Amino acid sequence: MEREITTIPLVQLGSALPCDAPDPRTLYTRDDDPAVSVMTDFSRIPPITVEPIMTIDYALHKMMKRGVRLLLITGEHDHVIGIITSYDIQGERAIKYSEETGVSHSKITVEMFMTPLRKMPAFDLDFVKQSLVRHVIATLEDLNRQHALVVTRSKDNQSQRIRGMFSTSHISRCLGKDVGVSVHAAPSLAEIQRKLTEH
Repeated sequence: MEREITTIPLVQLGSALPCDAPDPRTLYTRDDDPAVSVMTDFSRIPPITVEPIMTIDYALHKMMKRGVRLLLITGEHDHVIGIITSYDIQGERAIKYSEETGVSHSKITVEMFMTPLRKMPAFDLDFVKQSLVRHVIATLEDLNRQHALVVTRSKDNQSQRIRGMFSTSHISRCLGKDVGVSVHAAPSLAEIQRKLTEH
C-alpha cells in the first residue's frame, strides 16, 4: 500500500555537490525550429494589458515592472484595440507631442500614443503552424517591424481572435543571438529604469 504524503521528507546534503545544467546543444531555439516555439501564446501566458485612459508614464512603469517592452491596450469588453511600446513612450514623439499640443508629459495618455489594432501586422495561426522560426524573422525584416500579432479565425471566417504575438526581442532571447530586426534601437530595461527616475 502506498504511503500518503503529507509533507516532503528532507535528505542530508553533502558539503559540495555537482549541479545539473541544460545541455548547451538544446538550450536555445534554432532557426529551423517550428515558428510556434518562439510565439508568445496567450492561451498559455496571459497578455499584459493597459487601459487607454492610463498615462504613458503609468504604462512605462508597468513595462518595467513586468520586464516587457510592449503592452496590449484593451477597451470595451476587454477587446484589444491597439498596442504601445517603450519606444513610443521614450522616443522624441512624447516631447514633440507636448510641444505641439501643450499637453504636459504627465497628462499624455496611452490612447494618444497607441498603434491602432488595424495598423498592426498579423499572421494567421494556421500559416504560423506550417512555418519555421527563420520564416518569422524574414517576414518581420521585410515588414521592418519588431512585433506582429497572431490570430485565429472562425470556421466561417466571420470573426477573429488574437492568439499570440511575435517579438524580435523574445526571438533573440530564444535563439541566443540578435536576429537583427531593428526599426529603432529598442531601449534596454536599464534605460527604461533610468527614464523612470527622471519623472
